[in-house]
Amino acid sequence: MATREEGAGVWYHRGQAFCSTRNYNQAVVCYDKALELSPDDPVLWRRKGFTLIKAGRYDEAAACFDRALSLDPEDATAWQRKGYALARLGEHNGAIACCDRALTLDPQHVLAWQSRGWVLGVMCRYDEAADCYEAVLAIDPERGSAAWHRDRIREKRNLEALASEIREAERFVEVPACIRDVVTERDYGNIGLARAVLRELVGQAETVAVHRP
Repeated sequence: MATREEGAGVWYHRGQAFCSTRNYNQAVVCYDKALELSPDDPVLWRRKGFTLIKAGRYDEAAACFDRALSLDPEDATAWQRKGYALARLGEHNGAIACCDRALTLDPQHVLAWQSRGWVLGVMCRYDEAADCYEAVLAIDPERGSAAWHRDRIREKRNLEALASEIREAERFVEVPACIRDVVTERDYGNIGLARAVLRELVGQAETVAVHRP
């Protein structure tokens, strides 16, 4: 691994300063200057990739992480950030694979667990997503954002379950509009009640069918 040139360090810190003021495109220019002097510095490539994520330039960011990982394939953070960039590009399976690689290298990598949970949620794999947020909380019980996302994932899972139960119930009963409205209005607070009422209606219909002459 090449040692960072002194001049590259100056450009690196300028880039950091621009990042701190959210001037991401100018920060990228500084990192490019640093990389002209130290092209084999994986930290510079990783930092440029992170800044490109902030700028919304996800395809360029992924390419930077590829370069960083070619220089340091054991960098768990680079794998996690590449996964995030791929997720933003809609490459969800690739994103999961990157997060898994990061977690193989560092099982306590909180951001890799969070990124994995977010991508799985987007893929509607709610139980797996919730497990990822539980893993975050096992590492850092005070991380409120993980608890919030876990609870939202569970709400989405339960709403999807209600929608599925409505489709099944339509074979036996006329589903009341108030139950359908829970799904269409995303009324998370009433999902449990709606499921209980729906199951009662289906149970009653099945009882009548059994005793029908």
